[in-house]
Amino acid sequence: MQTEEPLRFEPWMRGILLLAGIYNLAWGLFIYNFPDAFYQWVTETENPAVAAIGWQGMGVLFFGVLYIATALYPGKLWYLIIAGILSKLIGGVWFYFVVMQQEVTHKFLFHLIMNDLVWIIPFTVILIRAWKVYKVEVS
Repeated sequence: MQTEEPLRFEPWMRGILLLAGIYNLAWGLFIYNFPDAFYQWVTETENPAVAAIGWQGMGVLFFGVLYIATALYPGKLWYLIIAGILSKLIGGVWFYFVVMQQEVTHKFLFHLIMNDLVWIIPFTVILIRAWKVYKVEVS
């Protein structure tokens, strides 16, 4: 008779969340401290950054902290992964409409893919597992 192993949060999932946290902290610090450089790069213009860019940097920093906290306590903070997925989806749409004003550049697409879309699939896989682990722990 084979004993079934308990459902658990896999180590690679914590690693992805830690990587996302560190990446977002670094990217958020850059955007917050150098909003003009970021804005000019992504829009491919010489215009100064709009005020919302500084807020975006703070938001990215905030989510970096949330990802690290979730990696440390995935069983208790699993719901923050939902917030992360929503921030990636809503953030990309917001950036397109508010900052880019519906104009697409190659650098914007790169930014969208690397900072939003690339994280959605692993976050979704992690969320599904975290939800299952949470249900087992609660019952």
